Amino acid sequence: MDFNLNRKSGILLHPTALPGPYGIGEIGPHAYRFIDDLVDMGQSLWQILPIGPTDIYNSPYSSISTFAGNHLLISLDLLIEDGLLDSSFSNKYKRINSDKILFNDVIDFKMPILKEVSRNFSIKASVEMKISFKKFCIDNLFWLDDYSQYWALKEENKQKSWIDWNLKAVQNTENLYQAKVIQFIFHDQWNRLHQYCKDRGIQIIGDMPIYVGYDSSDVYANHHLFKLDSLGKMIYQGGCPPCKYQEEGQLWGNPLYDWIIHEETDFEWWKERFQKLFEMVDTIRLDHFIGYVKYYRIPISNKTARNGEWIEGPGDKLFDALKAMFINFNVIAEDLGDVTDDVINLRDKYNFPGMSVLQFEIENMLEEVDFPKNSIVCTGTHDNDTLLGWFDSLSDGAINEKVFTKAKLLELFKCTREEIHWKIINYAFKTSSDTVIIPIQDILEESSSSRFNIPGTLSTNNWSWRMQEDDLTESIKTKLLELVKNNKRNDYIISNSQKEGLKQ
Repeated sequence: MDFNLNRKSGILLHPTALPGPYGIGEIGPHAYRFIDDLVDMGQSLWQILPIGPTDIYNSPYSSISTFAGNHLLISLDLLIEDGLLDSSFSNKYKRINSDKILFNDVIDFKMPILKEVSRNFSIKASVEMKISFKKFCIDNLFWLDDYSQYWALKEENKQKSWIDWNLKAVQNTENLYQAKVIQFIFHDQWNRLHQYCKDRGIQIIGDMPIYVGYDSSDVYANHHLFKLDSLGKMIYQGGCPPCKYQEEGQLWGNPLYDWIIHEETDFEWWKERFQKLFEMVDTIRLDHFIGYVKYYRIPISNKTARNGEWIEGPGDKLFDALKAMFINFNVIAEDLGDVTDDVINLRDKYNFPGMSVLQFEIENMLEEVDFPKNSIVCTGTHDNDTLLGWFDSLSDGAINEKVFTKAKLLELFKCTREEIHWKIINYAFKTSSDTVIIPIQDILEESSSSRFNIPGTLSTNNWSWRMQEDDLTESIKTKLLELVKNNKRNDYIISNSQKEGLKQ
């Protein structure tokens, strides 16, 4: 049965935000339950953020590896089920499902458990799992050895950045083995969940940040691919120029690629990067697509982004090389922001769908301007306020004022505040866009306190929101399903009997 049909819709929910008893969302029972919820709601897409292991800032967009998986997502319940963790653990360590992730507490709680599991893996793992582990190590040799060495040295250097390491060679080979086992367990659990999605007709939209972190295994093991000096220090960093929202611009702290070297190697690192992510998801969202056309280069000594300059990116050279490698190059271009003709031209050359966020499309909503068929319409992204939070931030005022107001929005949709989020979701579903994505907070009627991230801040609330066990009620699921039916999205030509078959 083909589920890659037009007029799709889905939900944005990062796995860390799933409910569960261990302080952070996991890729275990609650993830499977969420996939069932997606089916019940008539959805066919699950959008996630990057799922690599994060650095000290806990941002999915700031990872210590572009290839590895986030070990904090490993399901402790599945470890018990697989015989890798004692069954008495569950009752002893389960905790109340908090509405915020306390990352330091989760790390302190979970890492000793994962390390113990890795130490006992050769004893407790089944024969089949041991065979799978050996195959995983061979198949992922192109990144796993570098990552394991980085992990081991970071452990031995008390988690300092690699540029500050005193020990340059691994002293404890157990740490190398530990890193590989933990990554195997993550990928084994993820692959099982991905297969469950496929069996249920759910496609996963993954996310690829354009840059990698400076303190990452990618940079540590591949100095030549980045603009670094002879000591390994950054010469430039990425960012964006000053604008009306950021007078000094933004400094991102990411090293820039040496695109000449990447081109000389036929973009081999990029091919491996895409190959790996396509094994884990069905479609890749390219974050900051503008950066493939042109990128903003800021000298590392600068304290603001004022003196940066735009530099030409790899453009079609990169995508020609990538498209030649993949039969199905399913990519979404995150083309938000200051998009110029050259960005649009590159996007359209490869027929990549672009993105429209309704919170930025107020005037189009007022004028009932439709969106291109080959596009993604979202009510918001991980960087936006929730729909209700956004609505509450609008000014009060009369309908005839020139500025956009709450009154204008309520008049447009002929509804009350309590209904406005559903009206906007329905508006998104009615558009001609092939694909619509709704953040989970918007269907849960969440306020600003539940937004996932505030860009340009290092707030401890960023990335920490979690849904609760019974947030997704039958009433909400039924409401969304009705919108799917009314707007003929997601293969809803499939009969109910066929859908029942999928549930079995």
